[in-house]
Amino acid sequence: MNRPSLDQFVSLLRRHTFCAVCTGVSLGLAVAIGFLSQWLARLEIDYRERAQAGEAMLSTLVTGPEIRRELAHVREAVRRIEENLVVESNLAENVWYFYKFEEQTKARLSDLRQLSSATIESKSPYRLIPYRLRLTGNYEQVVGFLGSLESGPRLAAISSFSFRRREAGVSAVLLELDFELLGKR
Repeated sequence: MNRPSLDQFVSLLRRHTFCAVCTGVSLGLAVAIGFLSQWLARLEIDYRERAQAGEAMLSTLVTGPEIRRELAHVREAVRRIEENLVVESNLAENVWYFYKFEEQTKARLSDLRQLSSATIESKSPYRLIPYRLRLTGNYEQVVGFLGSLESGPRLAAISSFSFRRREAGVSAVLLELDFELLGKR
């Protein structure tokens, strides 16, 4: 603005002082309303987020005892699994595990071998210990042994099996089984 128009503007403001003050106050209030509305919008978003977090916390507090019970059950299951892991170097205890089933079911283990496990570089705390066994007995004895192996405390995964009569005309059956037990690394 040049000097004469500035002088004219100042004289206009002096003549209409009330209007000038009202206009200035209105502009100031408009700017303040704009800032306050943005601030209020941010507060509403923050309120919604905290309300959702509060609801989630409340539902967690309500189900907290149930979650603690479930966690205790999970810890107990992990403890039982850890207790029953095979230690590959403890051959006597590993073989005894199978002979215990043989004694219970009266089946006869004719061959039991713990095979060497593959060395796999992994961060897993577990390894698979392979076994091969040959079992003879009547049908009930062999199936009982197999059921004991599957439902026993050690975790087993059967990779292959062969189930047949030992000889024609004889009631004895032969089970050849390849499987893996979960063991400690």
